[in-house]
Amino acid sequence: MRRVKQIVKIAVGGLLLLPALGLIAFGPRTSRHVPPGRVVVTYWEKWTDFEGEAMKRLCKLFNDTAGTEQGIYVDYIVTTQVDLKTLVATSGGDAPDLAGLWPQNISSFAAKNALQPLDARATKAGIDGTKIIPVYYNQCRYHDQLYAVPLTPWSLALYYNKGLLGQFREELARAGYGADRPPRTLDELLGYCKVLQRRDARGDYEMMGFLPSVPEMVGWYWNTWGLWAGGTFTDPQTHLARVDTPEFIRGYEWVHDFLRMFGQREVLRFEASLANFNSPDNPFMKGKLVMAQQGPWFANMIREYGPDIEYGVAPFPTADGSEISYCGQDVLVIPNGAHHPEQAWAFIEWLYTSAPVVVPSGQSEPTFGYEYCLVNTPQGRERRAMPPLRPIEWICWNHYKNGPLIDPSPAFLETHPNPGIAIHERLARSPLARADPPLPNWFAILDEFMAAYRDIWAGTADVRGRLQACQQRIDALVEIATREQERYGDRYP
Repeated sequence: MRRVKQIVKIAVGGLLLLPALGLIAFGPRTSRHVPPGRVVVTYWEKWTDFEGEAMKRLCKLFNDTAGTEQGIYVDYIVTTQVDLKTLVATSGGDAPDLAGLWPQNISSFAAKNALQPLDARATKAGIDGTKIIPVYYNQCRYHDQLYAVPLTPWSLALYYNKGLLGQFREELARAGYGADRPPRTLDELLGYCKVLQRRDARGDYEMMGFLPSVPEMVGWYWNTWGLWAGGTFTDPQTHLARVDTPEFIRGYEWVHDFLRMFGQREVLRFEASLANFNSPDNPFMKGKLVMAQQGPWFANMIREYGPDIEYGVAPFPTADGSEISYCGQDVLVIPNGAHHPEQAWAFIEWLYTSAPVVVPSGQSEPTFGYEYCLVNTPQGRERRAMPPLRPIEWICWNHYKNGPLIDPSPAFLETHPNPGIAIHERLARSPLARADPPLPNWFAILDEFMAAYRDIWAGTADVRGRLQACQQRIDALVEIATREQERYGDRYP
């Protein structure tokens, strides 16, 4: 029996080693010509489309300016599953010098000794908690050490179609609401949704006010309903994950009430009729959905797919009307085993400390976000030359996102392409700004939580009982993680 276990362990180890060897041999590589005499910083990132083009252009500007002076060439390489590939490459001894990850990766990677601490470099450069908005800076830390820097942050808000609200002005007024403002509380959100609906000849919904949804149609942030009811992901004393608190129960009872009010089967049929979210047939663009819970990038989707929509941006409704926010970001890390960590840090430092820059598009015709921007004036939208921006602000601007800096430059806010950027910025600074907790097993916890949410959304479970059962499963995961951390001389959480 012992011999069999040894064979199984060897076999499993071999299976785990194969992806690492494959990545080392066939992983992301560049075909670009690198000027002679440069140290090549390999930068793996997940962005494509306009987001990837913006970072590619920013890297080119660095290579042509500061990189030339310092003998550094940042090689931007797009790769799918960047988190998994970075971890495998690090364990295989061939890590990239820079990787664009998510904050949920930080605690897990740091616990596996896969990331380099950045405290000393960041303190010397002044990239610290005095410069970066707390909710974003704290997401980059694990066990009091800094392992990442914010790249493009965001906060969730409510996007609403002003035109559709206006069409229901009289009905909203009769219900005690106004078409000139969005709902501020969860109760109001439910009340607005009672009014903002249309059915076809068969009685099926062809328009709804809002849709909490199941993962992954428009319900991207299914895990946040406890936050809007005033809860937090972790216990303030123990810092352990909790989903069975009164606030979380209240938040998910709101979802249950929504489905009971509008009919779970009818809502399912409506959701099944919706097209791909990132497309011209997006339900918000087609007038099928009046309100959506989204981040600042949604403004770019509206610009591309619904340019004639008059829309507003507001804090997402909460139980008592207080301004709670849920924040996330893309982050930059230097993996352990990076071949050129100092040069990788030089690029990060340039992003934050460089003088304002103008980034050429490389196109024959002027390009929005590169050569010019649009500014609202009393005479209408006016085309102006793109102002110089700090590199970190430029990339956030071109991703339509709010920035990580406590003191953003006036040009960043005045020319920003998202008309709701002031709301996103304000929400990020809220004392009630929330983010995913730095738990090494957060993804495993979310899997359990998602199973509970699906049951609640399907109407097959009592909310309180299901969340309490989910908490028991989470507690078991915590015990396993605690033992695992202790085995390596570390602590959980």
